[in-house]
Amino acid sequence: MVRKRVKRKMAKKSKFNGLMSSQFKRPNKWKLTKSLTFKTDLFENEIALFKKHKVDLKWNKDTLTVPKGYITDMASVPRAAWAFIAPFDVARAAICHDVMYEKLNAVRKKVKKTEFATMRAIADTVFLHGMEAAEPKVASWKKWSAYYAVRLFGWSAIKSSAKRKW
Repeated sequence: MVRKRVKRKMAKKSKFNGLMSSQFKRPNKWKLTKSLTFKTDLFENEIALFKKHKVDLKWNKDTLTVPKGYITDMASVPRAAWAFIAPFDVARAAICHDVMYEKLNAVRKKVKKTEFATMRAIADTVFLHGMEAAEPKVASWKKWSAYYAVRLFGWSAIKSSAKRKW
């Protein structure tokens, strides 16, 4: 389902509210000092699925808001791979993806496996659309490499995705 959707509908109207504003804390934590909003290209029924299961995300129609104070590691890219894809290459998209995975993890035991898999695929699509909306542009090979990495390995990350402490 998602593979067809990605090919059929690339992000055309997706847009961030500006640059990320954050504070850094060693070794790898970032705290947003301003909310980050992302206008998505998701369909209404995709957003409705998250709302149906009371996934604690802040939606205003098709816009996802990551609240001020949210703590992230940006993208969980192994240090050895930074020469190819560094966390700051895909930072804003990764933060939206992080918050979606964190909130999905909180409800995963209450949701049918098929619906959970669909919501995870939607979160991964938001990550792809975020990279497509990035300024400066993310190279196509980096977008697709990062996207397929989360499609292949995101199942393990989502299980350990929990609210981070500052």
